Amino acid sequence: MADEIKSIGFVSRFFGAFGQFFKYMGNGQYAARCSAVSNGQKFASEVEPEVITKTVEVVKEVEVQAPKLDTVSEDGALQLLQLLQQEARFIDFVKESIEGYSDADVGAAARQIHAGCAKVVNQYFTVDVVNAAPENSRVEVAAGYDPKAIKLEGRVQGEGPYAGTLIHPGWQVTATNLPKVSNTDSLHILAPAEVEV
Repeated sequence: MADEIKSIGFVSRFFGAFGQFFKYMGNGQYAARCSAVSNGQKFASEVEPEVITKTVEVVKEVEVQAPKLDTVSEDGALQLLQLLQQEARFIDFVKESIEGYSDADVGAAARQIHAGCAKVVNQYFTVDVVNAAPENSRVEVAAGYDPKAIKLEGRVQGEGPYAGTLIHPGWQVTATNLPKVSNTDSLHILAPAEVEV
């Protein structure tokens, strides 16, 4: 039996989220697999042998109905990268190796990057929780819940309703306020090269 996946800390999740965002935007197959998991499909290690056949059928159905991600506009992702670089020097940070730096040095840099990223998110997005209940409180999940908004953990049996402990409230974007871009030709330039003369 596969080992249970262990939870990772906040800092690892914070930086991992950015990496996953760009991997999701740049790889249609990866995005389709993420979509399947967010829709309630389980990893092979989570499926009991008797439901493997049903899981395969669901995978085929999702692949047929999945949108063609290669037609999605990349302008918004490039614009967000530009803003993160401008306010937090985010690209500089993730492209530089941190192997030679101490934890204190990395922590000091992360503090500045956190402030810049927070400024971008707060200025251009309205982000709210999916479930407003306090973490670690008992919550009820109705039958027919939206698997994109609620992810059930542990041994899930039956069709609900379910009762459980809220591990994380989730996040959702309720409004965006990105600047209007009239010329998208230069969006691929995240930051210009700087030359002192």
